[in-house]
Amino acid sequence: MTDNALAVELRAQVNKQTATELTLAYELRNTTDTRIFVFDHLLYFDAKGATRRADTGAYVFADRDGVVRVLRGFIAPPMFMSVARRPPIVASAVNPGWASAGVVKLPLPLIEMNAYFPAEACDPASARPVSRLRIQVGWVEEREGTKTGPFEIDHKSLVRLIGGWGSPLQRTAQTEIEVTGVRLCPYAGRFDRPQLQQ
Repeated sequence: MTDNALAVELRAQVNKQTATELTLAYELRNTTDTRIFVFDHLLYFDAKGATRRADTGAYVFADRDGVVRVLRGFIAPPMFMSVARRPPIVASAVNPGWASAGVVKLPLPLIEMNAYFPAEACDPASARPVSRLRIQVGWVEEREGTKTGPFEIDHKSLVRLIGGWGSPLQRTAQTEIEVTGVRLCPYAGRFDRPQLQQ
C-alpha cells in the first residue's frame, strides 16, 4: 500500500476560549481504503493503580517560534526514567469514509503536560505568547496479523491492540490552527518533549 493510500484528513478548530480554558474540537477522517485505529484516548493510572481515561486531555509541549504541540497518541517514556508499567494501548476503530471526533480542554495559560511527569503550577510571569497550535493525532492502518480485543472504560467501547503490529507503530496526522490571547508556561524542571512514538 502506498503512502498516498494511507492519507487521512485531520481538521481542528477552537470551539471556545475563556480567560481560564481553551476548548478544541477535532475530526480525523479515514480517507484510506482500509480500517484504521486512531490513538485518541489517553489512559493513565490513578493513585490506586486503576486505569482511567483522560476524557478531554492531551499532551502539551512547547515547540519553537510560538508554536505549541497538542498531542493525542502514545509517547515513549523518557530515556532517563525507569517506568515499571504503561497503560494499555487503546484506539478507536474507524472504517473507510468514517471519522473519529474529539474534544480537548486545556487550562489557560497552557501548561506543558506529559504523562510521565507530575503537573506543575503555572507562574503567569513565566508565560510565553503562543501564536499557533500544532494538533497531532496518532493512528495506524489495520495490518495483516494485527491482534485486537475489546476494551471497556468509562462506558466507552474501545479496541485494545495486543502484541506487535509492525512498523511504524503509529503514523501522525497533523494540522495547525492560529490562536490569539494564548500563553504557555514552560515546564521548569527536567522534562521530555517527545514526538508521537513511531
